[in-house]
Amino acid sequence: MEKPFEAVRSSGRRHPVATWLIRALFAILLIPVVVASFLYTQQHKMIYHPRPYQPHELQGLSSSTVELEFITGASRQSALYMSPRGIGQLPDRLWIAFCGNGSVALDWRYFVQDYPNASDAFLLIDYPGYGKSQGYATIESTRAAADQALSALAKTLRVDESQLEPRLNAIGHSLGAAAALDFATRHPVQRIVAFAPFTSLREEAATVFGGLLSRLVVENYDNRARLKELARHSPGVRVAIVHGSDDAIIPFRMGQMLAAEFPGLVQFFPVENGDHVSVIELSRKQVIDWMAR
Repeated sequence: MEKPFEAVRSSGRRHPVATWLIRALFAILLIPVVVASFLYTQQHKMIYHPRPYQPHELQGLSSSTVELEFITGASRQSALYMSPRGIGQLPDRLWIAFCGNGSVALDWRYFVQDYPNASDAFLLIDYPGYGKSQGYATIESTRAAADQALSALAKTLRVDESQLEPRLNAIGHSLGAAAALDFATRHPVQRIVAFAPFTSLREEAATVFGGLLSRLVVENYDNRARLKELARHSPGVRVAIVHGSDDAIIPFRMGQMLAAEFPGLVQFFPVENGDHVSVIELSRKQVIDWMAR
């Protein structure tokens, strides 16, 4: 009696079971390829979540807030300068502020309001495609936006940019913490506040998609590498890492790890019951005290 597969061979036709197995195997092998391709091509949308300003958000700004407009590449950009002293005087400290993902520069005004040190000022950066800024956010375009915002501020204050450099500090939340640390490796900052930082964007992606797929991340902000640069080239800089214990977006252990790896550079502020967003408000007084020292 002929065996089924021998019959298939002799007739030249594939057995239905064999056909089904081949198709199933092909589909199983195709799934990770499709997922990987999707992650690779769509990762920009996963990393950046641009939000424009609503018309009412820019209405009623105080006289101590000045909008700066400038161009990077072919795109029009916008930033905001907030100074209790007004536009006429140089601040003692200038904090370059980078917002979190899905946020806009002006969201920092809730942190800055009633700021106790009138001699400090804040330059609030919107990434390309965020707020009123045009373009497409990448690591390079965000660098250009921050650098050009600083140049635009120097022109507005009618000073040389070199007069601002000794006054520079940086503050950022989440993705903005990475932008702040990146800014600090290119400018002579004194202090940095990093709310809810990841170790690297690739390691953050690994917590969601697994280690293999995380290798596809192209826009890899690497906070560990930036801290290494600062420790090597700017040992006098002071860094505060602030992380909520209940952060479900960027694990608390990531901020903890960065602080542990750079004990001479970083002061760690754990925030009990703080999540990814509330960490800023819950730690506000403590952080401002640290900033104003």
